[in-house]
Amino acid sequence: MTTALRLFAALSLLPHFLSAALAPSAAAVRAAEDFSKVAELADPWVVNISTTQIVRSRVPQFWSDLYDQNFMSQGRETTRQSLGSGFILSAGGQVLTNAHVVAGADEIKVRLVSGDEYSATVLGEDENVDLAVIQIQPKAPLTPAILGDSSKVKVGEWAIAIGNPFGFDHSVTVGVISAKERGNVLGEQGRGRYQNFLQTDASINHGNSGGPLCNIQGEVIGINTAISTPNEGSIGIGFAIPINMVKRAIPDLVKSGHVITPRLGFFTQDIDARLAAALKLGGKKGVLVTDVITGQSADKAGLKRGDVISAMNGRPVAGSADVKSRLFELRPGDPLQLSVLRKGQALSLSLATQASPEEGQGWHGIEAEANSNEKARSLGLAISRGMVVTRVAKGTSAEKIGLNAGDVIVEVNQRRVDSKAQWLKLTGEIEEDQDAIILIVRGQQSAYVVLPAEE
Repeated sequence: MTTALRLFAALSLLPHFLSAALAPSAAAVRAAEDFSKVAELADPWVVNISTTQIVRSRVPQFWSDLYDQNFMSQGRETTRQSLGSGFILSAGGQVLTNAHVVAGADEIKVRLVSGDEYSATVLGEDENVDLAVIQIQPKAPLTPAILGDSSKVKVGEWAIAIGNPFGFDHSVTVGVISAKERGNVLGEQGRGRYQNFLQTDASINHGNSGGPLCNIQGEVIGINTAISTPNEGSIGIGFAIPINMVKRAIPDLVKSGHVITPRLGFFTQDIDARLAAALKLGGKKGVLVTDVITGQSADKAGLKRGDVISAMNGRPVAGSADVKSRLFELRPGDPLQLSVLRKGQALSLSLATQASPEEGQGWHGIEAEANSNEKARSLGLAISRGMVVTRVAKGTSAEKIGLNAGDVIVEVNQRRVDSKAQWLKLTGEIEEDQDAIILIVRGQQSAYVVLPAEE
C-alpha cells in the first residue's frame, strides 16, 4: 500500500476513534439515569421550610455587638426570617428537619413540590442531636420518604443531596460518601452534641439544612446538617446525621418533645500523643475519665478518675465524640459493658444506663448544672465556676433573648452562684413579675443581661 493510501485509510478511521473516545461510557449513562430516578422518586417528599421569628429583647447593645444574631439591642423588636429543607415522614403530615431550622420560630411554613403551603407546629425538637419533627395538616395523604440503613453505608458510595439551597427549590447535587463517624464537627455545646456524621462532597449550602441525603436506591441515609467552609459556601465538605440516629430519635421527639438520652455520670477528655505516652498506653486508644459523679451508674460500677475507657459494648472508643454517639444508641436502662484500663490493668465494668433528667420549665425555662474544673475541661469552658446552662425551654424569655446551652451564669441579681443550692435559693427569691439581672460568660466574653419577667 502506498503512503497516500495508508494516510487516507488512517484518516477515514479517525472519526470512528473520536466518536468512541467522546461517547459516554455505559456506566456513566446508567449512573446519570439512576440519579434522575432518585430525583424523581424523592421529589414528592422533599419540602421547603421557611420560618419567621419576632425577637423582643432588653439586652444591652454591646452584647448584641459581641454576639450578632443571638442578642438584639435594648428595647428593640426585630423580625428574622430563614429558609431550610425537610422531608415527609408520614402520610398524615409529619415532617423531619433540623432543630436549628425551626429553633425559636414564631411562624413555620412548609411548601410542597405541588406548591401547596401549610402552617406547621413543632411536635418536638432537640438541639443536642439537631433534629425536629413538625406537623402540617395536608388536604390529602402525602408520600413519605423511604428511610434506609446508614450502618450499611460505605465510603465511596454515591450520595445525592436534595434541598433548597439559597431558596432554590428541589436542587439536586451528587457526590460520594467521603467519610463516616465524624465527630467534633460542631463543638461540644448545644447544637449537635451527639455527633456521628456522614461526610459527603455532594454540594451542600445554606438552605440545604434538614434535607435528605440519599443513596443510589433513593433511600434516605442521612439528614444534611452542616458544612465546613471558610467563605459561607460549599467547598465539598458537608455533614449529614446518619438516618439510624434519626430513626432512634423520632419516637422520642413525637412522644416527649425531646430525645430521651441515657447518662452514666462521668466526664472524659480525649487523649493526645503526649498524654498517651505519659499514661504508657502504647498504641492503645481510648478516652480518659476526668470525673465520676457520686451515686450515679458509673460510680456504682466502680469507674474511677484516671481510668481509660477503650471500648463500650465491645466497640472501640477513640474519643469523647465516640462515647456520646455510643450512649445515644442506648435507651435508659440498657446494659452497658465498659472495657477499662486502670494503671495498665484491663478491667471490665458492667452497668445500666440512667435516664437523663426530664426537661422542666425551671426558672425562665433554664436548666443548669453546677460547674467544676472537670466539667470545664470536658466542655472546653473558659471558667470553672458558676452554673452551666444545659437546656433552654422553647418560648421562654431566656430563649427569646438568646441564652444557649453552654452559657455559664455566674451571678443572679449581682449575687454569685456556684452551686445548685445557691441557684435554687437565688432564683426562688425572685417574683414571677420581676425582671432579673444575670451575669453570663460565653467564650472569653462576659456581660450583664436583663432577663425579663415571663409575659
